[in-house]
Amino acid sequence: MWWGFLFFFLCRFLSFVGGTLYEIGKPEMQQKIDSFLEKEGIEKTAERLQTTVHTLQVIVDGLSQPESFDFRTDFDKPDFKRSIVCLEDLQVGTVLTGKVENATLFGIFVDIGVGRSGLIPIRNVTEAKLSKTKKRRSLGLGPGERVEVRVLNIDIPRSRITLDLIRVL
Repeated sequence: MWWGFLFFFLCRFLSFVGGTLYEIGKPEMQQKIDSFLEKEGIEKTAERLQTTVHTLQVIVDGLSQPESFDFRTDFDKPDFKRSIVCLEDLQVGTVLTGKVENATLFGIFVDIGVGRSGLIPIRNVTEAKLSKTKKRRSLGLGPGERVEVRVLNIDIPRSRITLDLIRVL
């Protein structure tokens, strides 16, 4: 339900600056926002919208990004080995880097660059392998984090890869 409020808030802000949904991500939108905030000020605008300056700044920043902007491009990318591109290229014992895709109660799914995620069973995620800050979280690892893993098992017919966590990068 929060998205309904956000959409209402966004439309209200756009009406203040004289913009439309179709202008989001275009240079005209940036010009309209800059011009409006220069006249009105961000504090007064936030007060009119009954929000905080910080919240309004987040929305202004989002509306000011180009159409093709993706904040995820700033995430660290794992260094996939160029010689390993499919399941058949893997060998037991190979050490790889990867990116956590999902964390579940039974294990951590990691993209290692072979078109199929590998699974680190939860029993292989020990406190000794996690940093102090990650030890405080229930699962220890979350999506987007880079890890170093060792291949424990490859089941090509079932397309399954079992991994061991070496360390969090």
